[in-house]
Amino acid sequence: MQGFRKCLVLVFCAWSVLAQAANEPLPLWEASRPDGGTVYLFGSIHVCNTSCFPLPDAALKRLDASKLLVVELDPQRPEAQEKLMAAAMLPGGQRLSARLSDADWRSVKSAAAGLGMPAESLDVMQPWMVSMFLSLLGAQQAGYDVSQGIDLAFMQRAGERGLALEELENVDIQIAALSAGSESEQREALRLTANQLQAGRMRTYLEAMVLAWKSGDLATLNRLMREDMPANSKLSRALIEDRNATMAARIAQRMQDGRTRFVVVGVAHLLGNEGIPGLLAKRGYRVRQLRHDD
Repeated sequence: MQGFRKCLVLVFCAWSVLAQAANEPLPLWEASRPDGGTVYLFGSIHVCNTSCFPLPDAALKRLDASKLLVVELDPQRPEAQEKLMAAAMLPGGQRLSARLSDADWRSVKSAAAGLGMPAESLDVMQPWMVSMFLSLLGAQQAGYDVSQGIDLAFMQRAGERGLALEELENVDIQIAALSAGSESEQREALRLTANQLQAGRMRTYLEAMVLAWKSGDLATLNRLMREDMPANSKLSRALIEDRNATMAARIAQRMQDGRTRFVVVGVAHLLGNEGIPGLLAKRGYRVRQLRHDD
């Protein structure tokens, strides 16, 4: 009899855990127009690993019910990659080391050395590109990669189902945002990235981000997403809030055709009152965050 009671307790505990997980919020929103038309907004992590998969059934169900998949930018476009690399280079004869303080350049060299990257190859790049390049290398060293990004997974599934693909931005918009802000803000962003890598915090940072993403912990996601950007800067505003406003306006304009869309953008663009869901709500859309059991 005692063994039977223990089994009942274990079954009850397991059921409670499953029920709690089913009730957890997702980084997924539904926005409906007053006159009809629906868009689903899913927050992506651009670099991930197997811990991000499988994708939530509630999200896959909405994608399969949609007519189009919408992304920030198709990363597989060759011309986009070419433009990005051209913009990333400093004007001829200029060196990044000459634009940084001695201490900051030493930090960059130290971070690069820890990733097996010679600093000389970074010395001809814009500060924003060095920040992005070091972050990607650090993520790869920690076991995360763009090849397992959420955007690509949705693009693959959409392709298999014959869904059309739309883009909200182009590479020129993204370059303008990455290179925005003052010279001092760009240097500060690079300093924060180098410090994170030198301190060996990249793995724990990404683990915390994935955990918050999977559990729909919006407050933690918002804090983590802004951790390595200068606070209250033109750079952070250009990267997030300004782009949110543009993307929300474009989503609203495209929804006028009544076709259901599934939108995948970086999760930072969906957070807070100035995130895309909040901006659509201000336009009169009915917006709700979905859960695993929706």
